Amino acid sequence: MKLSRKAKRYDDTVLPGDFVGFEPFSDGDALSEGEVSGALRRTGDGVELGHITLERLAAKKQTFAKLKSRAEVLTRQLTYLDEHLEIVDHDRRGMYIQLRSLPPYKDDSQIRFNEISIGRDKVVVKRIAFYRRDEVKQQVAFSLTEDLLERLMSDLRQVLSPV
Repeated sequence: MKLSRKAKRYDDTVLPGDFVGFEPFSDGDALSEGEVSGALRRTGDGVELGHITLERLAAKKQTFAKLKSRAEVLTRQLTYLDEHLEIVDHDRRGMYIQLRSLPPYKDDSQIRFNEISIGRDKVVVKRIAFYRRDEVKQQVAFSLTEDLLERLMSDLRQVLSPV
């Protein structure tokens, strides 16, 4: 996925998360409905996700207007992620859109937010924490129930669907 300059600079400053005990998973097919993959750990009341990625081989060329329209629909659908998402960056030529939690979760020591990067044939979902004391951004796990994980995978597949 081609990132905008702003997003690329930002992504370079996010440290990878410590996802010890997380298992890789994969579901679906990149040629048909899309392949969802990521890293998760099952807990007593659901799952913790390190990240989730959807890849789909584009059957036909998608326009930026259609991609942006689907991103806007996604911001309205993903109300179950606790924080409202908004488009914060885009690159028309690179076919890239970035969504982020606005407002993010804040407390005295950190700021946490969901981030979704949407490209022509790939969607990546992750949660990022900014630790105020160390001034460091790091990817962290986010928790969902099994039902919400299924719903999230379905909603992400709609973003890249050919129809």
